[in-house]
Amino acid sequence: MSVDPYAICPCGNGKKIKFCKCKDSVGQMDQVLRMVEGGQVVPALDKLRSILEKHSDAAWALAIRGRLLLGLQELESLADNAERFIRLQPSNPLALTQRAAVSVAKGEMQVATDSLLEAFNESGQNIDSFLMDVATLVAMGLVQNASILSARLFAMLPLGANGYDSSEAQHFMASLDNSPMINHLLKNIPDLIECPEGVDWQERYDEAIALLDVNKVLLAQDKFESLRRTAPGQPAILSGLLRCAIWRGDTERQSEMARQLSAAEGLDLVERQRYLAIAALLLERDELAPKSATVRMEFKDVEQAEMALMASNRTKQLEPAQASRLRITEDSVPPRSAFFIADRELSSELAEGEPKGADAAVTLCIACVFGRQTDQEPHVLAYDVSEDQVDSVKAVFESAIPEGTIEVKDPLPTPLLSELEQRPIRLENPKSMEEFTRYNLDFSLANTAKRACELNLKLLGGKSLNDVANDESMALARAAYLRILEGYERFQSLEGVLGQICEAGNVEPLPVLTPDDEEANMLPPADYFRIDPSKLSAFPLYYLASSARQIGAKNAARKFAKRLVELQAPTASTEEEKQLAYEGYLVWMMSTAAPVEAIGIGKEAMVFAKKHGLNFASVLMIQMELCLMTADQEGFRSTIMEIEKNYGSDPSVMARVQQILMQLGVIRPDGSLRAPTGPGAGPMGGPAAMAGGGNDFVPAPAPQSEPASEGLWTPDSPSQPKPDGGSKLWVPGMD
Repeated sequence: MSVDPYAICPCGNGKKIKFCKCKDSVGQMDQVLRMVEGGQVVPALDKLRSILEKHSDAAWALAIRGRLLLGLQELESLADNAERFIRLQPSNPLALTQRAAVSVAKGEMQVATDSLLEAFNESGQNIDSFLMDVATLVAMGLVQNASILSARLFAMLPLGANGYDSSEAQHFMASLDNSPMINHLLKNIPDLIECPEGVDWQERYDEAIALLDVNKVLLAQDKFESLRRTAPGQPAILSGLLRCAIWRGDTERQSEMARQLSAAEGLDLVERQRYLAIAALLLERDELAPKSATVRMEFKDVEQAEMALMASNRTKQLEPAQASRLRITEDSVPPRSAFFIADRELSSELAEGEPKGADAAVTLCIACVFGRQTDQEPHVLAYDVSEDQVDSVKAVFESAIPEGTIEVKDPLPTPLLSELEQRPIRLENPKSMEEFTRYNLDFSLANTAKRACELNLKLLGGKSLNDVANDESMALARAAYLRILEGYERFQSLEGVLGQICEAGNVEPLPVLTPDDEEANMLPPADYFRIDPSKLSAFPLYYLASSARQIGAKNAARKFAKRLVELQAPTASTEEEKQLAYEGYLVWMMSTAAPVEAIGIGKEAMVFAKKHGLNFASVLMIQMELCLMTADQEGFRSTIMEIEKNYGSDPSVMARVQQILMQLGVIRPDGSLRAPTGPGAGPMGGPAAMAGGGNDFVPAPAPQSEPASEGLWTPDSPSQPKPDGGSKLWVPGMD
C-alpha cells in the first residue's frame, strides 16, 4: 500500500505529506502502522529508531514513537523523544503534547499545563486525539497536585470533543465528583463575571475574553493584568485572571484572585463569602488544616506499662486482631498492644437498655505499645493527636506511667475533615446494623458542631470560631468557614448541626431557595442543599436529582428524587412520565443512607414498575447489595428468588448478579461460594459484633454451607440450565 501524498502528515503540523518536510522519509510509514495495528509495538519502535537514524528530520516517526512510548510508560525515552521533537519543530502540537506528558511524570504541572495549552493553540480546528489523551493525564496530575479546579477544566476538554472516546475522562470526572473529601464549592468552575456596561475598557476586556475562549491563556492573562492596572479591583477583570490561573494550574494564584474577589464590595455578600471559602480550600493545607502531633513516652518495663494502661479509667484496649493491623508501614513491627484514649473517664457501669451514642466518650487517639527493639527502648506512641488535645493525652500517660519520659514531635497539618470525623468509644457492642447506625448518628449529632467550633484555623486568624464569634473584623471569615462546612456532605447529612454552628459562630444561615423551573437549572452545586423543590415540575426535579447524585450530594438528591416520585408516580400515564417516576425511585433509593429505609423504597419502586410494565432489575441489584450489607439473610434470599423469577433467562442481568457477588466477596469467579476466612468474614452472618471503638461494623462469621456444584449460572457458564425448570441460581441459605 503506497502512501497518499495528499493525506495529512501524521507528524502533526497540519500539512499534507506532499508539502511536508517528512515526504522524503514516509516510504516505510505503512509498514510501521501495520506493525502498530497488529500489536507489534516493540518491533515498531525498533523500526522507527532505524528510520530516525537515517532521517533525522522524520517528524512523523517522532510523533508515532511518542505515542507508543507513552503507552508503554517509557518515560525516560519519551522525554528524549519529546526534546528531539521540540528542537526539530518547536511549535508542533504533538511535540508540545509529548513535553506536557513528560512534565506530568516529573510533577512539573505548570510546564505541563502551559505546554498542552500551547499545543491546543497550534492545532487550530484539527485537534489530534493524542492531545485529548494527555489532557486526561494532565487532569490526573493536577489532582495529585491538589489543583482541583484545574483538573476539572482539563478533564472537560476530552469530554467535549466530538468523535473521541472519552470514557477514561468520564471515569475520572465521576471519581472527582463523587469524592466526599472534595468540597462542593470545588465541584464547579466559578463563572466569569460580566463586564459592567459603559466602561471605557470594555473593548480591551472583550479582546481578553476572546483570547481566553480559544485557550490563548498566556496572552489573555497579559491583557487582564494590563486591565487590572487600569481598573484595579474590578470583579470582571479579577474573574478573568482567576480563570487564567485555573487553566495554568497555579493554585496559589487562584487562591490570590479568589481572595481579591471576596474583597470586592460590588459583589453579592454570599458570593464574596464563597470566594473567600474557595481561596481557603485551594490552599487547605495552610488555611484549613488543624495541626496534630505524635506523643511518645519511653519507659523501662513494658509489661508494667501495659498493665497500667489497662487499669486506667481513660483507656480501652483494642482486640489483639485489631492491634496487629496497626502498622506505620508494611515492614514495620506491629505493636504489642493498643489502646483508645478517651476524652474523659470511662464509666465502669453500663447503662441498662440500648447504648446511647450521645453519651459516648470521644476517642482522642490510638496509643500503641512497643517492646524493646534493636535501636529503641520500650515505648508507647499516640498518633495524630490534635494540638489542642496533646496535654490531655500527656496527662493520661503521666498518670498511668509516672516514671516514663515524654516527647512531643513537631505538629503537622491534618485534613480538616479528618479532624472533624470523631469516633466514639463503645463500652458494649451494638446488636444490629440499625442499632450501630443510630449509635453513630447520635454520637455525631452530639459532638460534631462542638468540635467544628473549637478548632484553631488560619482562616480565622489562628483562633477558633468560638474565639472570634463576636469579632466584627472576622465576620466575612466566619461566614466563609460556614460556607466551607456547608459544602461537605457530612454536615448536610447531620440535621441541625449547621444551625448549631451558625448560632455559635454568630453567622446568619443562608435562606431557603424556592426556584422556578428555569432558575433551577442555573443554580451551582453548592446551593443544592438549600433548595425547596415544592414549585418545580418533573423535568427540573429529575435534572437536579441526577446532578446532585452525580456530585455525591446524596441528601439533596434524596430530597429532589422523593419530590419527583410524589409528583409523578400517582398520575403517570405516558411512557415518559412512568420512566421519570421510576428513575426518581432509583435515585431516592441509592441516596438513602439507612439500608432498611432504602430497601423499603425499593419495594415501592418494584410495585410501581410491575404495575406499569417497567424493567426493575436495577432495583433488585441495589436491594441485593443492601441485604448483604445489613446481613439480612431472609431479605437476600427473597431478592435472589425475585431475580430468578423475573430475570432468570436474561443473560445480562444474571451476569450482573455474578459480578456484584464477586465484588462483594460472596462467590469466586467460577460461581462457587467463598468460605469465610476468619472472624468478621462472610456477609450473611447472624448477630453483629462491634469492635470497642471506631465506626467499623463487623458482622459475625457466616455459617458454613456446602457450595453448589453448578455455582452461579451465567450465559457463558459450562453448566447449562436444568431442563426441568429448576433453579439456575444457588446462593447461601437457599437449601
